[in-house]
Amino acid sequence: MPGTDEVDVCIVGSGASGGVLARELALKGLKVVVLEAGQRLDRSRIPTNLPHWELRPDQYFSSNNVDEDAQRDRVTYAPDSDPSFVLSRVKAVGGSTMHYEGFCARPHPGDLKRNSLTGLAVDWPIPFSELTPHFERVEAMLGVSGKLDNRFEPPRGPYPNPAIEMSCAVKRVKKGCDALGLNAAHAPMAILSRATNTRAPCNFCGGCWSGCFMGAISNMAQTYLPEAEKSGAIIRIGVMATRVMLAKDGKRVTGIEYFDESKNLQFQRAKVVALCCNAVETPRLLLMSARYDHPNGLANSSGLVGKNFSCHTVVSARGLFEERIDAYKGPNINGMVQDYYDHDDKRDFAGGYILALRNAEGGPVRFYDKMAAPKNLFGKELVEYIEKNFGHSVAISAYGEHFATERDQISLDPAVKDTFGLPVPRIKINIHDNDRTMLHHMKQTVHDVLSAAGANDIHEALAPGFLGTHLLGTCRMGANPNSSVTDAYGETHDISGLYIADGSLFPTSTAGNPTIVIQALATRVALQIIAKGNLSVSA
Repeated sequence: MPGTDEVDVCIVGSGASGGVLARELALKGLKVVVLEAGQRLDRSRIPTNLPHWELRPDQYFSSNNVDEDAQRDRVTYAPDSDPSFVLSRVKAVGGSTMHYEGFCARPHPGDLKRNSLTGLAVDWPIPFSELTPHFERVEAMLGVSGKLDNRFEPPRGPYPNPAIEMSCAVKRVKKGCDALGLNAAHAPMAILSRATNTRAPCNFCGGCWSGCFMGAISNMAQTYLPEAEKSGAIIRIGVMATRVMLAKDGKRVTGIEYFDESKNLQFQRAKVVALCCNAVETPRLLLMSARYDHPNGLANSSGLVGKNFSCHTVVSARGLFEERIDAYKGPNINGMVQDYYDHDDKRDFAGGYILALRNAEGGPVRFYDKMAAPKNLFGKELVEYIEKNFGHSVAISAYGEHFATERDQISLDPAVKDTFGLPVPRIKINIHDNDRTMLHHMKQTVHDVLSAAGANDIHEALAPGFLGTHLLGTCRMGANPNSSVTDAYGETHDISGLYIADGSLFPTSTAGNPTIVIQALATRVALQIIAKGNLSVSA
C-alpha cells in the first residue's frame, strides 16, 4: 500500500457537495484530490440526444458508458423497512446531479427551527442568516433561473437569470391553484433560461432526468468541477474508498485508503479528509473504518453515525385534460406551490410540504406505459386512445418533510458484500404517524388542484411513500458531541481534520429539495477548512 504525496484535502465523492468543495478549495491554491467511484459520463450518449431515446432512457448510465460494478446500487433493505423507499443515485463524476431535475428553492428560516416550532426532532446549530450569502454564491455559480413571485419566500435579491417561462401544462394547472386560492409561482431552477459563452439554454425537451445534452442543467460536471480542475484539483475516477485512516493517537486523519481502477489498494495521504459520498455511503465509510480505539466506527462516540436517516415523502397524481397541453415539453419541474410549506399549528401534522408542477410526462412510449397499458387496450381501441389522449395528461407531485428517528438508519449488512469485498449498506427507514397524516393531506391537495384545473380521470401517479433520491441526516451536525456527529461547520467532534459536507449533515430534512442546501453547506465547510489554516492557501 504505497503512500502518495500528501495533499491538503482529499475529498471522497464529486457530487453536489464534493464538486463545491473541490472548486472552492482549489481556487485558494490548495492541493486537492477527489476520489470518485464512478466514471465520466459521455455527453454524446445522453438519451435525449438520440432518436430512440425514449426506448432506452437508461442508456446514459448503462454499462457501456459507466462501470457497472461502480454504478449499480448495491444495498440491502431491512425486513421492516418501508417498501416504498428504493434508493436512486448515480455514481459518476458529478454524482446524482447528473440526473437531477434542477429544482432549487431555498429553504425557509422555520426549516432550521423544527424542534422550537413543533417539539419534534432537533434545531439546526446555525442561524438561517448565515446560509444566505452561501445561497447567493451557489446560485450565481449555477446560473439559477427564477422570478420573485412566491409570496412565501424569505426576502432575497433577484435571481441570476430570468425565470424559465411556465409551460402550457403548468399554466393550465396554475388555473386550478388560482381557483383554490393557492399561490402557484415560478420554480427556481438550476437550468439556464439564457445562453452563456459555453452553454445553451433549456430547449424544453423534457428529458432532464436522463441528463441534459444541451448543457442547460447546472450539474457539477457543467459548473464546479471544470473550474476545480482548471485550478489544479485532481479527480481520480473508478476508485473506491475503503477506510478513513488515522494517526496512531486516533484523534486526527492522515488520509484515505482506496482501491484504484485495477483494484489495487492505495493510500492517499492528506491533512484534511472531506466525506461527500451522500447520506448512505458516508456513514458506511465511517462504519467500515472502525479500529481498536474506535470499535463502533469513526466519529461515532455519540452512537449516531448512520442514525436518523431521512429523505422526503412523495405523492403524485395524474389527470387528463380535454385540450392538448403537451406536458412532455419543458423542464421536469416548471412551477411550485408553497402554501403548505411552513409549519402551522392549526394543521394536524407538524412540518410542511411543497407542490411541484411538472412537465415530466414523456413521449408516446411513456404515455402508453403509464396510461394505456393499465387499460389493457389493443388494436384499434389502443390507437384511438393514444391519438385522443397523448399530450393531454399531466402529473403534479408533493414532497413532504420526514421526521426521522434513530430507528431510521444506515448500517453495514452482516453478510452481503460488494465486488470489492466490502459490506454493502443496509437501509432501514419507515413512515411515522406524522408522515402518514401529512401524506393524506398531500394526496388530497394534488387531487384537488387537478380537479379544480378541469382534469378528469384523476388517479395516483405515484402512491404515497418515500422518494429515494433525497438522502439526508445520518451524520447530523450540532453543538453537543453527545447528540451529533459534527460541529456546525462539518468537522467531526471526535477526529481533527475529518469533515463531512453532504446531506448527512442535515439535522432535519426540511420541506423542500435539498441540493442547494447541500451546496451552501459545502461552501460553508470549505471556508472553514481554509480559515483553520495549516494548509497551502495562496494569498
